[in-house]
Amino acid sequence: MRLEEIFEGIPGARITGDVNREISGIANDSRKVKKGELFFAITGQKTDGSLHVREALEKGAAAAATDKPVPAELAAAFPETAWVSVPRVLEAFSAASSAFYGNPSRRFTLIGITGTNGKTTTAYLLESIYDLFGALPGVIGTIDYRVGGEVISKASNTTPPAHDLHSLFRTMADAGAAAVIMEVSSHALALQRADAAAFDVAVFTNLQRDHLDFHKNRETYFKAKLKLFRLLADSPKKNRSAVVNADEEKTGEILSFLAKGVTPVTYGIDKPADFRADKIEILQDRSVFELNAPGTRRKVTLRLLGRHNIYNALAATAAAVSAGVPLETAVKGVEALKNVPGRLERVALGQPFSVFVDYAHTDAALENVLSNLAKLPHGRIITVFGCGGDRDRTKRAPMGKAAASMSDLAIVTSDNPRGEDPARIFSDIEAGLKGAFSNYSLIPDRKTAITKAVELARAGDIVLIAGKGHEDYQILNDRTIHFDDREAAAEAIRKKVASTFYGDIK
Repeated sequence: MRLEEIFEGIPGARITGDVNREISGIANDSRKVKKGELFFAITGQKTDGSLHVREALEKGAAAAATDKPVPAELAAAFPETAWVSVPRVLEAFSAASSAFYGNPSRRFTLIGITGTNGKTTTAYLLESIYDLFGALPGVIGTIDYRVGGEVISKASNTTPPAHDLHSLFRTMADAGAAAVIMEVSSHALALQRADAAAFDVAVFTNLQRDHLDFHKNRETYFKAKLKLFRLLADSPKKNRSAVVNADEEKTGEILSFLAKGVTPVTYGIDKPADFRADKIEILQDRSVFELNAPGTRRKVTLRLLGRHNIYNALAATAAAVSAGVPLETAVKGVEALKNVPGRLERVALGQPFSVFVDYAHTDAALENVLSNLAKLPHGRIITVFGCGGDRDRTKRAPMGKAAASMSDLAIVTSDNPRGEDPARIFSDIEAGLKGAFSNYSLIPDRKTAITKAVELARAGDIVLIAGKGHEDYQILNDRTIHFDDREAAAEAIRKKVASTFYGDIK
């Protein structure tokens, strides 16, 4: 695409040099620039992109966009370069990425999901609905990026940077996707990654404590999430809906924020809502409720366990119906989903106790999962959990308190320590335990901790392994290693002494 075409609709963009320069791609990392690409000099958390323009040009960038003055010596050293001055480089990066790939998000129904917990499961439920509807779905989320069930790549970010995002949109549109379901993280909203996406539906699940290392406080965190609804208001799509959890304290603020032309749709359990669940039963292998929705009351049976998954099913149903899917199809779609990787995922090899792996990595998520497991027939609950390093420290003590108060035994272990001293992470977690609880132990090695939990489990017990869920790696200080909680649990079960009450272990 010609440089001038890319910036045609971007206010305040000024091009110095050849406006007809052919651009072969969009880049924001000088280390990865390819010949003919347009480089955006973005100031991030760790570095200022303007310091790396020279490297990008030396690697063959055809043009550079920046919101800072170009040093005369740099312009003189690269006389063939086309320079683009923009008022706000992140905003321009998103808009230019969309333009370069042909504004692909306008070619399908785009559903964005934000909230602390539930985004991934809600996305899987929506994917199941669209599969049943016969409309090819694409999914961009925490686990992977896929279209029609085929994985394009594992997820490097829940919501990728703008140029990667619109490249994915283009791939999905070209594959014939009728709907794309996207988890929209607070980081992505704050960093303007989704600014040029044309949303049809925005979904809000809930707001709990998380990512305060990045957002600094809960209100800033909420405002980042609220931005999704501004993007919905700015979308060129005609029929737009905001689907929000009526039971959340921030819902009133979201509803008052909505622009004219956006239809509000509520879902919930405790308060009146457009899509409401009544007569809830949480059983050993399913969740049952009565759906009270516009024009219907009907029984719904989920294969997913827990009250939190009823919320996710309501959100997915409301979003799909708002986007034009028949209610009956939406309900059958949520009923058809068997499981979500790493979300209360069973490790069942014939043992007489239950083992679940879950991604819960906040105190609220851990409380949700444990409260739901407590409703199942069980002996004791043994919880294995940890907290990630170089991340929000404020949730560590509350996670410790949640695990110990809601379990018979809590085993504190390593999660992804990254560059942080595991001893400091343990100390932060123990701040919520010492003096209040004695039913916990510290086992730094995660595999040893999981093995210990399995060894201690008796018939009828429940073992919860929380924090990493679907992840098949562990990030250490100096390297990333393969590690999968599900594999570790299965190995521990197989190795457990073959005593009389175990029977045959698969």
